[in-house]
Amino acid sequence: MNNSFQRMFEGMAATLRNEVIPQVSDEFARGQAFGVIYMLNSVALRSNWSPEFVGEQIAAQVALSESLGPLLANTDAPDSPQAAAVVLGTQALEAVRDANEARICALIDWHGKAKLDAALSVAIERHLRAYMDRQLKWELKTSAKPMFAEMSDGSE
Repeated sequence: MNNSFQRMFEGMAATLRNEVIPQVSDEFARGQAFGVIYMLNSVALRSNWSPEFVGEQIAAQVALSESLGPLLANTDAPDSPQAAAVVLGTQALEAVRDANEARICALIDWHGKAKLDAALSVAIERHLRAYMDRQLKWELKTSAKPMFAEMSDGSE
């Protein structure tokens, strides 16, 4: 392969921006083309042939599991997220991430229903919120900048 994954997406977006959009006279169609550019930019940021994107999500899940471990030790909480072997391929890492997300959802559901000491409940919630904050920051970091103005009026 001559071009990197990132470079291919950048090339497609640049072609749309520099060659296609100037030739389109319809405002709606230009807005749709900007939407495609936004989608390409988003996919380029989140797609990679390395496990970096999913790896960070799993790292956050494992950090949550480790921080909640002592708090959940004497409770009937569901299983915590699990670590993944670094040698796994991207699809296997995605499966671990998704299984961990299911475990976290079960923990959140359990936390909402469990009859816990108030201090313990607050501590668990603090760790869950810190996890969600970390995941949200990663999502924002790996998201393309919005192009709402370009998509709505068809111009840059």
